[in-house]
Amino acid sequence: MRFDSIIISKTIEKLLKGEDYREEIVNAINLEFLDFALEFFKQILEAKMSDTSINLEWYKQYFINNANIEPSEAAIFAGMNKKTISNIYGSATKEIVLNVANANIDYLEDLLSSLGDSSENIGINLKISYKGISVELNLNESLLVINALATKKIALRGGAWSSIGKRVEKPLVLALCEKCRVRKDCINSEIFKKNGELDFDREVDFKLYNFNKSKEYRVEVKLMGKGNPESADAVIARDTNIFIADTLSLQNKNQLKSLGIEYLELKNNKNCLNDFRKILYKLEIPYCSR
Repeated sequence: MRFDSIIISKTIEKLLKGEDYREEIVNAINLEFLDFALEFFKQILEAKMSDTSINLEWYKQYFINNANIEPSEAAIFAGMNKKTISNIYGSATKEIVLNVANANIDYLEDLLSSLGDSSENIGINLKISYKGISVELNLNESLLVINALATKKIALRGGAWSSIGKRVEKPLVLALCEKCRVRKDCINSEIFKKNGELDFDREVDFKLYNFNKSKEYRVEVKLMGKGNPESADAVIARDTNIFIADTLSLQNKNQLKSLGIEYLELKNNKNCLNDFRKILYKLEIPYCSR
């Protein structure tokens, strides 16, 4: 899931105020999901108007084996997530994704048929109407559509929480430096690559320097939940000097202190900027206090 600059800016603004940023992400997820659902319903309406077959062949033709539909979307329509396919099969090429999508839709069709024998008293019929035209889906078709919608929502949620952290990390540190007026020549926001000669070395988010550039400080950012054990792992692996996080547990803080790492916790912190200035002062990174 991709986030536009407005959501990124709002997220950073909330973080710097010590507010919870998650509402912005949830709203973005819901908006994209509703857009997907409405477009999906329109496509179903068009497909059913063109094909009146009583089995699920129409669904396979229009939503799985359709050259105009991206394989990742075909996987969603079949109740699978492209990332899940990649994790299971070690790859997510077009051929693999479509093969898995077809296999899963066949499995679901068999499953729905077997359920039909034991669900005679249950009736679910989705009715889709658009501009005076309407179609009604039977139980199996309705369950297939509901399953696809659920799969899409799960995929959006997983992708969103992973993506927002990556998109916000660098702009967040830049915003902190700008508001604290850190000297520009002591800021390095290039894309840093890991050292291939070191097995444990990993990419770092940001670098800051002291007043005469005799010392380099590696900055790591994590938007994570309280108690996430990845925090300590990340800072150790990246040889971090400054750690900025949305939320830190007491254990996280104790780990960071024992490692001699300066940290800044943002959530419920109305003094984020002053706390960041204290870190800058301690490490002799030049900034303007006014």
